[in-house]
Amino acid sequence: MKKSLNKVLSAGLAAMMALSLAACGGGSSDAPATTAAAGGEAAGGEAAGDATQGAAASGDVKVIKLFHRFPDDPCNAFIEKKIAEYEAAHPDIKFEITSAQNQPYKEKIKVVVGSDECPDIFFSFCGEFSERFIREGLLMDLTPYLEADPEWKASLMETQMDEYTTADGMVYGIPFRLDAKEFFYNVDIFNNLKLEVPETWDEFIQVLEAIQASGVVPIAEGNQDKWPGAHYLGALNEQCVPDDVRAKDYDPKTGEFTDPGYVEAFKYYQQLVPYMNMGVNGMTHDMARLGFTQGQNAILFAELVEITNIKQENPDMNWGMFKFPLITGAKGNPDLVSGAPEGFAVSSKTAYPDECVEFLKWFLGPETGAEQAAEVGWFNASLGVDEGLTDPSLISAYEVIANAKKMDIWFDNALYSTVCDEYLTQISDITNGDVTPEDAMAKIQKVAAEAQSLAQ
Repeated sequence: MKKSLNKVLSAGLAAMMALSLAACGGGSSDAPATTAAAGGEAAGGEAAGDATQGAAASGDVKVIKLFHRFPDDPCNAFIEKKIAEYEAAHPDIKFEITSAQNQPYKEKIKVVVGSDECPDIFFSFCGEFSERFIREGLLMDLTPYLEADPEWKASLMETQMDEYTTADGMVYGIPFRLDAKEFFYNVDIFNNLKLEVPETWDEFIQVLEAIQASGVVPIAEGNQDKWPGAHYLGALNEQCVPDDVRAKDYDPKTGEFTDPGYVEAFKYYQQLVPYMNMGVNGMTHDMARLGFTQGQNAILFAELVEITNIKQENPDMNWGMFKFPLITGAKGNPDLVSGAPEGFAVSSKTAYPDECVEFLKWFLGPETGAEQAAEVGWFNASLGVDEGLTDPSLISAYEVIANAKKMDIWFDNALYSTVCDEYLTQISDITNGDVTPEDAMAKIQKVAAEAQSLAQ
């Protein structure tokens, strides 16, 4: 665990990927897209189109396949623009880009990475999501490249790189965007009700009671895809279960989940359910966010990367953020910031390892990162990408991550696959009121025991 924790696609898979829906916070569709440098001057003063044709004629073009989960604008437009720039300056390089919506992406990448048509570069969450690929020898070790380029290594935020580093020191990815979880709140509703931002759990419940009494449904929540509920439990486990216990349990080889703090975390989550909108398990997170941005709900547990979505959905909304409330007397770690960087890994099967790394060094570097922050509202892990920011909300979001003493990766990415599936099911059932916390944890403990033998 992390520190604390194949040459043709089959016609069917290719078709699936071609028809996949977009991610990034919307629902537009996409198809595999191949960028090509069109116009502009390539390195050395040669027109990029002519240079590429010349390279193709000589058989020197290196086709790099890139698979990501960010097809919607502005992120998709940014990715394609920067790749076109890179192709223009590197006429021997051509990218084939495929993308998919978040949930389909998670399923497809598990199949594609182990096939003969594995993408050269692909998005991969940190933690167990990627480390399962490492155990199968499917990810390239980036450590030698970082060690050979101390300046590059020093330019990356250490706390974020830690999340893409295994316990034995293998670096397997470079962050594309940094992220964390905060409660977003409607400032106008709070002001009208004369409510203060809660700092403790008891204060949080009092705020929720007051909002509900005013006729407003306090919390916007959509758990149809199940990961949103997992983010609540992840944050609650951080406070209710000691760090060393969680580290042991999140490792599939040693996981037991018998600490009473796990049951307590479920009980705290249960307290929030009555304050959530109706039909939580039948609603997507994006739908719930719309309820928040349109003023139907006062509070949303959201990722910092959703600031862009909120501004698009309601540019005039008066909103703010507050950290997850402190549970007084709990035995966990209140200083953890729930969230994780999301980045790109390189396949161990790639025929162009050096070229892939050189691209990532540029694409995930400080100059491109500063452009990304300004145009997309997302930060990569390069130091200083925030220096040109003027948007107070983005500055605040960056400070949350930059000032974090330690990140705690997304709960659903930290867990072994079978344990994660069971946990997500139990969170959904708890939300519906179908099981008790004790019964839920008993089922999770059984799957965790089975996982110990599966993960050996």
